[in-house]
Amino acid sequence: MNTTHSLRKTGTILSFLLPSFIGFLIFVFSPMIGAIALSFTNYSGGPRFRFIGFKNYLVAFTDQNFLSYLFVTFKFMTISVFFQIGLGLGFALLLSRNFKGCSTYRGLLYLPNILSSVAVGLAFMFIFEPSSGFMNQLLASIGLPTSKWLASSKSSLAVIITIAIWQNFGYYMVLFIGGLQNISRTQYEAAEMDGAGKIKQFFHVTLPGLSPILFYGLTIAIIRGFQVFDYIYIMTGGQQGGGPAGSTNVLAFDIYLNAFTFFRFGYASAESVVLMIIILAVTFLQSHGQKKWVNYDIV
Repeated sequence: MNTTHSLRKTGTILSFLLPSFIGFLIFVFSPMIGAIALSFTNYSGGPRFRFIGFKNYLVAFTDQNFLSYLFVTFKFMTISVFFQIGLGLGFALLLSRNFKGCSTYRGLLYLPNILSSVAVGLAFMFIFEPSSGFMNQLLASIGLPTSKWLASSKSSLAVIITIAIWQNFGYYMVLFIGGLQNISRTQYEAAEMDGAGKIKQFFHVTLPGLSPILFYGLTIAIIRGFQVFDYIYIMTGGQQGGGPAGSTNVLAFDIYLNAFTFFRFGYASAESVVLMIIILAVTFLQSHGQKKWVNYDIV
């Protein structure tokens, strides 16, 4: 009887898991294996292709452009993650207290996150348009110098990073507010009794209590930073984009260009495998390192 009940229970669990597992196999695992296989070929869309071993990888890591795009990707990821997490935590600390209008402020700061990144990119592309954009018109009206913004190799990446931060930090703010509300008040009371001020309470109570949420937020933000594509595509030139002098050409966008503009599917697959390995390596290092700083015991 117990065995029959156990089998039924297992069958019920598997029936719920099966659709997601099939979807994972079709839409994630199979394309990943296909990309790895193509990365060892010279496939360019035709009926014929041949195995070329690690040549695509050797070409990539000896290509100055690829290394430059990899650097831009790391730069975008590092700056955007730092400010998204920092601003998210800062506003969470300010808005975690109950005061009149706090819910409204939370909603307003979170609102950009629910907008389409394509729509946001199009809107800001017109705002920062060098000749007739709103930003330059505003600066000129108050007597300040204008800028080329997205048309300049010096400012284009900074503009896109700023927009990405503006749109996404509200998501992390909401995560941190939820984490702050789950930290027991007795922890702060005990710290006060020990003579700890606000700064010491932040480092010895708040941060340890938020460490699981912080770990999750950092992981998601880093992965998103490495995978950025839509802002680059929309705001700096579409299919032939990448910004002035390739200043905003991140690795994900270069994969798109090589695959769907130059039809170098084998090389693009090799680039995608490199990006996958980087993301997996960073995620593994974070997961391994969390044992030293993530605290799951504070309640």
